Order: sequence, then structure tokens, then C-alpha cells
Amino acid sequence: MLRCVEETVPVQRIWLDTAEQKETPLTGFAGEPDQEATRVLEVMFRTLVLRRGLSPAAARDRLSRTEPFDRFPTLVAALPDLADEAGA
Repeated sequence: MLRCVEETVPVQRIWLDTAEQKETPLTGFAGEPDQEATRVLEVMFRTLVLRRGLSPAAARDRLSRTEPFDRFPTLVAALPDLADEAGA
């Protein structure tokens, strides 16, 4: 899926539009409520723990150093342990 995005995103057009408008586009959940960041963060966390086999602590550590989640330390720290699901 990421490959499709890489191949189809009009990067040159984005750069031109940004240069012409003299405004930096919002990124990393800027201007969005914490619920949206939390929703994506939880999906990433579950994937790291349940599919990649990381411990919840290791997954939290990785996410706390990954953009854009490095700007949401409180949300990262509040992620659940997933102990019931990891053992299933």
C-alpha cells in the first residue's frame, strides 16, 4: 500500500504549491484533536506488539521516538499493556 502512495503522490505539485503559498502545510496531526492521533497511535502500537512481537514497553519506546508520535509523550505513555491479547 505504501508503494502505491509513493508512486502516486504528486510530490512536485505539493512542493510548487507550498512554495507559491508561502505557508508550510500542517503535518503530524497538527490542528487535529488528540483522538485522531490516539486512534492511529493505537493501531501502530497493536501492530508492534501483536504482529511484530515487541513487548508493550519496547513498542512504547519505539513510538516515543517516531514522528509524529514523539510529540505526544502523554498519549504514548497511556497506551495499554495488551496482556490479554498478546497471550491469546
